[in-house]
Amino acid sequence: MVVLIDRDLCNGCGGGYRCANICPGNLLTPGEDGKIQFREPSLCWDCTACLKVCPRGALVLRLPNGDDGTDGAILKASMGKDTIRWTIRFADGRIKVLEVLNRRIPVDF
Repeated sequence: MVVLIDRDLCNGCGGGYRCANICPGNLLTPGEDGKIQFREPSLCWDCTACLKVCPRGALVLRLPNGDDGTDGAILKASMGKDTIRWTIRFADGRIKVLEVLNRRIPVDF
């Protein structure tokens, strides 16, 4: 799997760089143009944390090729207040949407 960055959509969260701040591997960094880029994409373990926090949907995950029709499929996350909506766009144009409850961690853990 590979995380892809749509540099046309990325605005660096207005300087907040949410994806860079949440990446557990510290693999994302602002580029000279203020848009996010990978330090070393091969070290990414596809945790999808960056996908979930990107308010513009500029980060997506290309799924591995499989015998289930996932060849070239793209996974995109959209965070709602209480849910995460996962959208899979298959190479043949099909779209599958999965919506799951967003896990909340109590502030006083």
